[in-house]
Amino acid sequence: MSSRYIRTAAGQAEIQARALKLSRPVRNLLLVINDSRTIEDWLVQVHGVTPDDVALLRSEGLIAEAGMAPVASVAPVAAPRAAAKTPDLREAAGKPAAAEVPDNDADWVRTQQVIRMAGYNSLYDALTSVGKAKLGLMRGYRFALEVEKCSGPDELRALALKFAEQLRAEYGMAAVGELTYAIGAVKA
Repeated sequence: MSSRYIRTAAGQAEIQARALKLSRPVRNLLLVINDSRTIEDWLVQVHGVTPDDVALLRSEGLIAEAGMAPVASVAPVAAPRAAAKTPDLREAAGKPAAAEVPDNDADWVRTQQVIRMAGYNSLYDALTSVGKAKLGLMRGYRFALEVEKCSGPDELRALALKFAEQLRAEYGMAAVGELTYAIGAVKA
């Protein structure tokens, strides 16, 4: 089962709609899964998920094997994926239509959504751990002080968005993915 998986258009829709009432670990897997790692790596990284959960996501059509030749059941995944990712968010924010936005921008929109929906404890823990790891000793210490200064979830979300932008500029979307994972992996 050393395959790599991607989220389908149905998976992206499920993230927004929450129609299937997935357990938190399975939802976390759906949020972070991409073809940068094998499914075994994701099973180790996302606590509480099993191969049965992967089978569930596949059977529901929420994820598909990356790089598969188009098959009748997978063919709709590639084309609608860009169009169905987050059109409502982009229209509401006055951003270009999803078809005009590259995939990494869709990941960026998803990261912003995760930050805006996260609870205080999740943000606090993720910011302190990823901040120390990415910023080094002195910058990490200063950043930890900024986190401590935040008096509520709204201030912490604003700081998290600013930090995510900084990570994106300095290290790329892989580092932003680490932050997104850290936020989703912590129980609120």
